[in-house]
Amino acid sequence: MDENEQVTSTDRRVAEAGGRLVELQQEQARQYRALARLRVEHLAGGALVDSIDHTERQVLALLQTRESAAGSLEREIDGTNERRRALEEARTSQAQVLDQAAESVDAAEAASQASLDANPDYQAQRERAREADRVALHAEEKANRSEQEREEKGRSYREDPLFSYLWRRHYGTPGYRAGSLARWLDGKVARLIGYADARANYSRLQEIPIRLREHASQARQQADTEFDSLKEMDNQAREADGIPPLEAVQAAEQEKLDAIDAEIAELEQTREDLLQRRQAFASGEDKSYQQAVGYLASEFQREDLRELRQEALATPLPDDDIIIGRLIDQQAEQEEIEDIIQDLKDSMRQHRQRLHELESLRREFKRKRYDQAGSGFANGALVGMMLENFLKGMLNRDDLLRVLQQQRRYRPRHSDPTFGSGGFGRGTVWNGGFGRTGRGWPGSSGGLGGRRGGGFGGMGGGGGFKTGGGF
Repeated sequence: MDENEQVTSTDRRVAEAGGRLVELQQEQARQYRALARLRVEHLAGGALVDSIDHTERQVLALLQTRESAAGSLEREIDGTNERRRALEEARTSQAQVLDQAAESVDAAEAASQASLDANPDYQAQRERAREADRVALHAEEKANRSEQEREEKGRSYREDPLFSYLWRRHYGTPGYRAGSLARWLDGKVARLIGYADARANYSRLQEIPIRLREHASQARQQADTEFDSLKEMDNQAREADGIPPLEAVQAAEQEKLDAIDAEIAELEQTREDLLQRRQAFASGEDKSYQQAVGYLASEFQREDLRELRQEALATPLPDDDIIIGRLIDQQAEQEEIEDIIQDLKDSMRQHRQRLHELESLRREFKRKRYDQAGSGFANGALVGMMLENFLKGMLNRDDLLRVLQQQRRYRPRHSDPTFGSGGFGRGTVWNGGFGRTGRGWPGSSGGLGGRRGGGFGGMGGGGGFKTGGGF
């Protein structure tokens, strides 16, 4: 029995127990009415009987209204359940359609990549782009090291007050301006600290990073030009091979799936509201039940009713004793039922909490796109066991999600997201039908050759826990 069935079953048992509780109270009212009729000579029995009759009619009317409302509520819940089952079936079918569209894109891109890979012009451009990128990276690394060296080695010059003074006054350069006395004094300071050599060294320390940065910038511009040419060849091939229309189909199918998911989410909220209302009915928290119980409780608090019971206990009449015995038995059963109801409510809270966790897991499963095309799990048996443990309450939601994340794998593809321009760490034009992230294929680090990682392949896989049909 799943958690939905557990909640429904527990709600029903609580409702049945609550109904029996009201029945007992009604029966008590009838016993008191019978007792009043027996003892009419001792009390104003007629007025008491009329009061009890009036209360019972009020209670019956409230319970009838309540039964009608509960019936309508159950029909609403049944309707949402049927709609949800239909939507889940539609989602499974749409996920399969989306998967097929993604595979079509993947196959088309693989064919396009194979054609490009055999093209000498493309090979040459790819090599130029790689070499230009390598040169640019090397130049940038040299510029970075030079700038760091300038900062570190130049600190002693900047912290020397005499050197800093002369450097700020541009001493030893055409830009130096000073009177005769100042020139004489500055000259003595310069000779004292060996400023001429120090200035030459510091100037080189300042100038080299600038020249290296200029060179790096030029190298990067060249690399960008070569990369743009390679990317353009990729895009031209994709256009020629009809890939963008296939991607448009995939995007349309994804929108359909998203629309179904949105409808399911809205329906889940509606269903949750209905279940809360049903729980209120089952727990006796609705207005009609509370009024009915209140009427009966108020009636049983009447002074003349308590007096009637006390007098009946004091008389030797056998009919009185029979009625009092029934009242005692009913009171004992009432207390027992109240204990059962409390236990059922505790159980119901546990089941509803479990159901809430399941729904939360379902939403998180979809949010993290575990059900997207191409997604699966490395060890389907392990994931299945973890799901079973979760359903049994042996594993919490966060721990299960952690296992799912660790076991997640992407189905090996025919196309390579790091092919051509996709291997430079700038995003990829090759999405393989499984979503374009701008960071390469999930699970891979992208990159060019050994510089940024391994490209496509080696991502693992296996397992049979396919997620395309939903959670």
